[in-house]
Amino acid sequence: MHRKLVLVIDDNDAERELYGRLLWYNGFDVAYAETGEEGVELARKEPPDLVLLDMMLPGIDGLEVCNRIKHDTPATSVPVVALSARKERELGAAARSLGCAKYLEKPISPLEVLYEVEQLIGRAPAPGDNPEQESQLA
Repeated sequence: MHRKLVLVIDDNDAERELYGRLLWYNGFDVAYAETGEEGVELARKEPPDLVLLDMMLPGIDGLEVCNRIKHDTPATSVPVVALSARKERELGAAARSLGCAKYLEKPISPLEVLYEVEQLIGRAPAPGDNPEQESQLA
């Protein structure tokens, strides 16, 4: 059973690292991008199972990143979770119209981010939950 891959696109080093570590420690593989362009390129090379996307990025913003991921990569059906300090009423409808599955307003608890990821792509297997590994040990 493989670990699901979450692509974290955020220009804030501390937030990118915080979300990434929390996801990794909870059984997900994590890829990191600090710009929208880098995130789109990573989604092209290795489509993730979910994208965690900051809306306020340098260069192309989160809306354009979402649009490109949904139309110009193999990740067209992958859930995108938008994160933004802007109120949902300001940006949420636009994000959802481009295909974002969720819009979460910052500041947000990292545990809530983990919860939303698990709701969208499932909980990561706990250590010892791999039946293939157990049969090899027997």
